[in-house]
Amino acid sequence: MVIIDNLVLLSEFKNLVSNVYIQIFVWIVIADIITGICKGIAGKEANSTKGLMGVVKHLLVVALVLITYPYLKIMNFEGVATAFVLSYIAVYGISVIENLGQLGVYVPDFVKDRFSKLKDSTEKQESKKHNLGGEKDAE
Repeated sequence: MVIIDNLVLLSEFKNLVSNVYIQIFVWIVIADIITGICKGIAGKEANSTKGLMGVVKHLLVVALVLITYPYLKIMNFEGVATAFVLSYIAVYGISVIENLGQLGVYVPDFVKDRFSKLKDSTEKQESKKHNLGGEKDAE
């Protein structure tokens, strides 16, 4: 069992403010929220319920990262903590680029190709899951 000193934990929470990865993460989440709202307005699909649920989801992810990171660092899992934050930065970065592309902002072709490949592979995986689930239901 790991006993965590409260002063050490408080110190780690204070250090979040100066952590570059955390700063990038927070700014990319803000960018995703803004581009998502703009996409909804531009596409004339603005929906207050959908928007509120999106903001709540983002806030929960931010809370998860901001709470988990210091604990991982204290338990000497700083590499895992950094990978955790970087994975969310990547996911939100992809979302921002997709939102910008749907808003009509120029996205280079090599980026579009990568995203279409990601989309195609995701659709193939989803169809496999649905096919497997359908076969089980038929039995």
